[in-house]
Amino acid sequence: MKKFIIAFIALAITSSCNSSNDDIATPSQPVVNTTPILPITVSDSISGGPYNLKYSYYDGNKIKEITRDNGVKYTYTYSGNNIIKEETTFSGQSKLIKEFSYASSGMITSVKVTSNLTSSTVVYTKDIQILENKHIKYDEYSPVSGTVLNSVDAYFDNSGNLIKKVEGAIEMTSTFDTKSNPFNNIMGYKILNMVEDSIGGLIGEGMAGSNNILTKNSATYAYIYNSNGYPSRMTNSSGRTISYTYNK
Repeated sequence: MKKFIIAFIALAITSSCNSSNDDIATPSQPVVNTTPILPITVSDSISGGPYNLKYSYYDGNKIKEITRDNGVKYTYTYSGNNIIKEETTFSGQSKLIKEFSYASSGMITSVKVTSNLTSSTVVYTKDIQILENKHIKYDEYSPVSGTVLNSVDAYFDNSGNLIKKVEGAIEMTSTFDTKSNPFNNIMGYKILNMVEDSIGGLIGEGMAGSNNILTKNSATYAYIYNSNGYPSRMTNSSGRTISYTYNK
């Protein structure tokens, strides 16, 4: 009888402990924000401005559209992780469409441009010669007339920064810092600047690669960086100032 009572007490204690353990809440795991650092506004003091731009995204870091406070809007279309179209509209009217084609390596091989900047529609295709991983060649066109302006040779470093560009008789060489440029994390965006100078929302200079331009021939560029190492303000030797804000 005594053994039975002892066994019963032990069972009761075990059940009580299990019940107590069941009542202990399991700590919830903290929610980690995996969205990369992205620009949300840019202010540019360029002559003819100033301009203020707002950036919106989908699927994390894919650019949806960029709106400028003068009525200009840039809208983007993706295929996978590549941007295949940029459309520029002004007050709801389509003014410029750029369609991008890619090689299997991810390099851009052509840009088809449909321009409605004048009363007559102009269509042309800019073919990109990939001479090697860090050297491309193409003809630069006028988006107004569709005629060839110059032949361009462009050279890049391992981070995609445009370190040398020969356009006609003009040669430009550039140096860069080691910090991230404002548009570094937008999916498929900065590569457009490797073959196109006038990408709507890439506000600044030398945005084709991962870093920020410091010099271009005799011009110089100075930065104030935020705590994450991204530029919050850029000023160049001509007095142009660009300010950037981010999602975090």
